[in-house]
Amino acid sequence: MATNNVSSALVAITAATGVQVTLDGETLKVDGRPVPLPGKLTGERADLFGIEGLLPTVPRADDRDKLLWRVIAEASPLNEGEPLKDRVLEADLTERLGLGAEASRAAAAALMDRFFNRKPLRALLPVHASLPLNYGHTSRAGKWSRYRMFNGGIVPFLLWDASEGKVAAEPVEELLSVTADSDQLTSLDRRFLDVALRDAPAREAVPDAAMLINRYEDEFKGDLERVGGAFCQPSLDLFRRDLQTVLGTDLPRPDMIQWLTLLLSLHLTVRLYRIAVVKGGELDAAVAAAGQLEAPAGTGHCPCSSGGEGMECLQACPLAGLLRFRTGSGRYRPVSTRDGCRSAYIEVDQRRLLDMPATLVTATLASRAWEALGGGDAARRRDLSALATALNTDPALRRAHGAACAAIAVLHHDAWHKGTPTLDELESVARTGANRPGLHALRDDVRKMRRRDLRHQSRDIVNQLMLDANVAGPGALITRNGTHGFYEIDEQLLVMLVRLICQDRQLPYEAFLKGLRAYGLAPQDDQERESLADALERLGLLARYSDAGEASFVHYA
Repeated sequence: MATNNVSSALVAITAATGVQVTLDGETLKVDGRPVPLPGKLTGERADLFGIEGLLPTVPRADDRDKLLWRVIAEASPLNEGEPLKDRVLEADLTERLGLGAEASRAAAAALMDRFFNRKPLRALLPVHASLPLNYGHTSRAGKWSRYRMFNGGIVPFLLWDASEGKVAAEPVEELLSVTADSDQLTSLDRRFLDVALRDAPAREAVPDAAMLINRYEDEFKGDLERVGGAFCQPSLDLFRRDLQTVLGTDLPRPDMIQWLTLLLSLHLTVRLYRIAVVKGGELDAAVAAAGQLEAPAGTGHCPCSSGGEGMECLQACPLAGLLRFRTGSGRYRPVSTRDGCRSAYIEVDQRRLLDMPATLVTATLASRAWEALGGGDAARRRDLSALATALNTDPALRRAHGAACAAIAVLHHDAWHKGTPTLDELESVARTGANRPGLHALRDDVRKMRRRDLRHQSRDIVNQLMLDANVAGPGALITRNGTHGFYEIDEQLLVMLVRLICQDRQLPYEAFLKGLRAYGLAPQDDQERESLADALERLGLLARYSDAGEASFVHYA
């Protein structure tokens, strides 16, 4: 129930704006029109974040090695009892092998290196599909690890085919088939699986792509229909192509699992950055329109939103080339804020990405206000570009929407503080003026109230996916010198990027650099362009036929 202070603050908004805002029970009304707000204005629910079309769930940080595990586990065709615990297997492996004391210890060490990651708290890896189908991850205390960064629906979501209106089934089937294949298993691998699955509830189970797709497809279809399609469909199409490229690469089984995990990590990281940059820029433009101010630099419209397709669309995205990096050398190199890799990290990761949860919550609440004022389908789709255009051209809408946003800011602040704010505090939250429209007031309060948990749904996730100190396997995009984070591509990620961009072709070096832009990547400066070429040549991935740049070709060896 609203407090007297909330009601008084709404009266003050009405007096300041000339727009009547009232609270009828739990319903906010603007000039008598109800605003369809989420049931709660706090927490991490999908309806508050407006996550439909962006990601399948609101994520939090977790070990990236568990991404593929959940995909396989949720493709189980059987449900025959509680899974086994990976911590028990880790503790008992030497004894279970039964090869004699010394031989068992040596074999267990080799198998731990192959089937578990290398973190202090080891997690079982999906080297073979039978493991996720029969085991679950546990904590150091042996309790189930209930939380997941993403559920198994992340792969079907990334494989959404807009042209067919459904999940692309063939890549899912091929992925699960590769994880279930036993052809590359060594005799020691088979020994490990034999002892690991001795008491397994579904020893003979094989992952079923249809089970996984059916679990999520209808939900995705309904969500995407409501918001007019997936955010940046070209990036989903690129993931599908990249997944098929990795699955078609001749790799040993452990390397294949590492590449698949790295591929998921790369695309999820770039998607989070893309959401943060594009949606953050769109909200900046809407705030500027609400205050009749000049839109800040970097608020360009994403071509994907206008029906753009293919790599050209991604290479023209506001994210293209923003992730300026340097190439890892394996040695310590100082970094300063003048370096592009550091300044890009500050802008994209520390500013845009950190602000992403507040951006999404503000976009949801502002769109609900616009919907009540006649925003129609554009408001239901949370189309911030359309909102900016409407605010720029309709003074009456600017006034009413500003009053509605100021009122929502009051309700939001009161909900976070559980009805304890003073009237002065609420009036300060709702304060508007020439350079502080109601939409600005709303975003400001959302930022302040979520200050402690902003990173949990943004930077923490990317750090778990791509920060070299956090990932147990190969492939990193972010590193730190002390407390200074910056973008630096290691050799493993570079090799995979060459495979993804070049496929089975030789590409001129400039064409390869253009391909990197689709992932948001670009060398930080001209000197780094040369360093990248030198690194590729050292790895056997670049051939120079003359000193001229146009005679240098990148290829996957």
